[in-house]
Amino acid sequence: MNSTESSKRPSGKRPKKRKFTGNMHTRCKAVHSVDESLNNSASGKKIRLQDVHSSFIEHDDGFDGYRVFNKTIMFTNIQNFVSCKKCGDDIKLSEKCVRGLSSVFSIECKNCKDLCSFRNSKMLGKRKNIPEINRRFVHAMRTIGQGHAAMTSFCGVMDFPPPVDEKSYSNII
Repeated sequence: MNSTESSKRPSGKRPKKRKFTGNMHTRCKAVHSVDESLNNSASGKKIRLQDVHSSFIEHDDGFDGYRVFNKTIMFTNIQNFVSCKKCGDDIKLSEKCVRGLSSVFSIECKNCKDLCSFRNSKMLGKRKNIPEINRRFVHAMRTIGQGHAAMTSFCGVMDFPPPVDEKSYSNII
């Protein structure tokens, strides 16, 4: 018996080729093809900006996960396009609490003082007291062989808020 006969599958057949289901580049093409077909003139951009409704963000599974964004740019754009659902007046966005990379944001109506708060990360753990973004950041730094000092340096260079303190770093994961 030679080596090719001993390594054959019990069924004697090759497995079928997997069907191609796409990758990160083919999934994004639909979004880019829409952008290319739109008029890119200044007037076209102004018209599209005027058509924005308060429900312009739709959840799409293709865009889950974390993103890095400039808080000032994001807050300014949201405040320019979103209004209070109750009275239609302007809103004010603010960051209330920062723990590592996790933040609590609040949206407050300038007129009726209606208040809504939300986090930028899911909470994990038995008591739901560990922000997922901090756990992921600690895990990522440990995976590449770096510790708390490297986290602090990275946050400083990237202009992020300071990471979790050393005690929390040691307790995570």
